[in-house]
Amino acid sequence: MNKTTAWRLTFIVALTALMVALTDAWAAKQADVFKQLDLILEVRHELVESYVEEPDQLELIEAAVQGMVSSLNDPYTVFVPAKHLDQFSDRLTGSFSGIGAEINMQDGRPQIVTPLEDSPAWKSGIMAGDIILDVDGKTTQDESQMDVIKRIKGEAGTDVILRIRRATGEELDITITRAQISVQTVRGARRSADQSYDYMLDPVNKIGYVRISQFTNKTAGELRSTLEHLNELGAKGLILDLRFDPGGLLDSAVDVSNMFLTGGKRIVSTEGRNWPKQVFDSDDDTVMPDTPLVVLANEGSASASEVVTGALSDNKRALFVGTRTFGKGSVQQVRGLDSGLGALKLTGAYYYLPSGRNIHKKPDAEVWGVDPDEGAYVPMSFEQYKEMIKARREADTIRAENGHSDTAEITPDHIENTLFDPQLAAALRAVLGKVQTDTWPTVGLANAEELVRLHEREQLERRRGLLLEELHRVEAELADGDDATEDDTAESDGESSEAQTDDDAAQTEDQSVEPQATDTQDITEPAVEPQVVTPDASEPNAPSTETPVLQQEIQAEVKEPIEVKEQVKDAVEPETEPEIKVEVEVEAEAEVAPSTPANTLEPATQP
Repeated sequence: MNKTTAWRLTFIVALTALMVALTDAWAAKQADVFKQLDLILEVRHELVESYVEEPDQLELIEAAVQGMVSSLNDPYTVFVPAKHLDQFSDRLTGSFSGIGAEINMQDGRPQIVTPLEDSPAWKSGIMAGDIILDVDGKTTQDESQMDVIKRIKGEAGTDVILRIRRATGEELDITITRAQISVQTVRGARRSADQSYDYMLDPVNKIGYVRISQFTNKTAGELRSTLEHLNELGAKGLILDLRFDPGGLLDSAVDVSNMFLTGGKRIVSTEGRNWPKQVFDSDDDTVMPDTPLVVLANEGSASASEVVTGALSDNKRALFVGTRTFGKGSVQQVRGLDSGLGALKLTGAYYYLPSGRNIHKKPDAEVWGVDPDEGAYVPMSFEQYKEMIKARREADTIRAENGHSDTAEITPDHIENTLFDPQLAAALRAVLGKVQTDTWPTVGLANAEELVRLHEREQLERRRGLLLEELHRVEAELADGDDATEDDTAESDGESSEAQTDDDAAQTEDQSVEPQATDTQDITEPAVEPQVVTPDASEPNAPSTETPVLQQEIQAEVKEPIEVKEQVKDAVEPETEPEIKVEVEVEAEAEVAPSTPANTLEPATQP
């Protein structure tokens, strides 16, 4: 046997051993899978055969699937039962009627990511971060996202009542009239006399302003026309406002970023465990390559708006002013199940900024989204946001007197004091400084320590809200128990009084028949004064005669939101409701086909 033959035999033996080892490993892995499935089947069998009442077998299986999905702690990966497929298809096509708000699940409750501009939710005063406690008087606790949305959606023209909790802890009921949702996506600083938008925020210094409310298949075209118009007007600077923008199509986000970047710049990339890496770079089709640019974004900016913010900030093309963005940076696929029992919407990849940062907010994460540039962190309080939105809505309203009747000079101080918008004021200061000195001035706070502090505060406020909710529930149960005890005591006292009256009558009758003249003491002695018995506070079931201090505080807190509701209504509703007709189609969620995995950024769910 020569050396070549020996080497070949050795190679064959080694390859055979490797194949056997791999086969054994695969067989062992398959055995583990079948063992895990046996657990589900065994539990199902025991429940079907032995549970005190006959369970719905389909609901058992669906609950098992929901349990598997929920173990991922990913609110964007969901199982859609067959009974919800029609509703889910409405969301994919973007054709629906509802309140017009982006909703996520947070700690077992639906949370408003942001209301869509000009939507019923927006006009009624719904705010980003609001927790939906009840829908038409029924709690949302532990209810699935699809079930909550199904109750919120409805025929256009009908009302739905949401009980919400603000970030401040206040609770109030808001009545919203449903409508067909349609949103104009590219907006300006104010309305002109012809009711079109005026995109020149500061006419004296020629600083433009563009606000994108959502990224749809029409956004890029509308923005290109607007930027070309501003170029013709000689714009020296631009503010791109993406605050409260819930996102939309990835293609639209890439096209918008491309209008400000020169060729060859990284915009975003996608990658997943079983998802090939894809990169999106800019080309030479730019519209504003050099104009000083400020991007405004905040905690209500999600998905596609985060892609644009990150692309322009990481490439040093724009100064990012505002607060950390929402942190929705994942790609979803929608796959119909062969069984026909539903569909699975699952996260297949994450989005990565040019810097490589994963913007998606994972549970217990301390870093997510896009952070403002150093010295450009400008937080706003809830009250400031409320006043800012009111002023923004006034600027959007179509009225006969629209035009340039306001001759006040547009300055940062004017914006802060009249429009109640410190973030926009800071943006204007920044772009004016860049235009005048070619250097970005400091217009806000440094990021690191402030962001850590705010993150810790957010966690504490969330815990406070959950504890308050549990405290209210316990107090309500205690109050119900006290009422029931008082009713039982009153009924018992009534029965005792009737019995005593009967006994006295019987005794009087006996005395009249057989008088005892020698024993007058029993007749003439006044009756013993009745003793008032006060329940012992130590007795667990003793009815209380006073409202506990804590209960009084809670009752006061419950009364307060009713007053807040009226204040919010006054603050957010214009005096005359305009009739606004817009043509832009809403892209609620677009399917990401496996063959083209990264063509969509999915916003949060829209009822």
